[in-house]
Amino acid sequence: MLYDDETRRDILSRLSGFRLKHTLGCEKAARMLAQQYGADEEKCAFAMLLHDITKTFSQEEQLNLCEKYGIIPNDVEKTEWKMLHGKTAAAIAADVYGAPPDVVHAIAYHTTGCADMTLLDKIVYMADYIEENRSFDGVKTARKLAARNLDKALLYGLNSSLRDLIHRGKQIHVDTVLARNWLLEHM
Repeated sequence: MLYDDETRRDILSRLSGFRLKHTLGCEKAARMLAQQYGADEEKCAFAMLLHDITKTFSQEEQLNLCEKYGIIPNDVEKTEWKMLHGKTAAAIAADVYGAPPDVVHAIAYHTTGCADMTLLDKIVYMADYIEENRSFDGVKTARKLAARNLDKALLYGLNSSLRDLIHRGKQIHVDTVLARNWLLEHM
């Protein structure tokens, strides 16, 4: 067993408001996707419980965690510092909660994706994207795709995220480009 009820309660006690509601929605979506695609349900749920554990931290807190755990932000993360929460949450997952390397990896890349995504990586990315509390344009399409074909849903999510970033004039993380290109090559 990766975690027990006490650990789950401890993790959830660190969250509140929308972040708690979102995390519970992600956990539910991850369990559903894990069952559908034959993934380890417990690992998927554990990753989702921890994926946003540092999301509400300030820039200073994020950078302090980067220093503590030897995380070196790239140029995009220096500008868009909120992206660091994937990497800092992954570090906390490993250090504080003893998460295994595959869960840590999925948490680290839950916002950007990456090349060579595992089934766990894909489920964590998509559960975060489609959880029941999301209401952005296109989420219903993403949910329908996720119910039929995880890779097509992932491509849809990556494409939508890229369009949104371009529309808002934001920098694009190289891992998102690598994830999309890798997925296109392997579909």
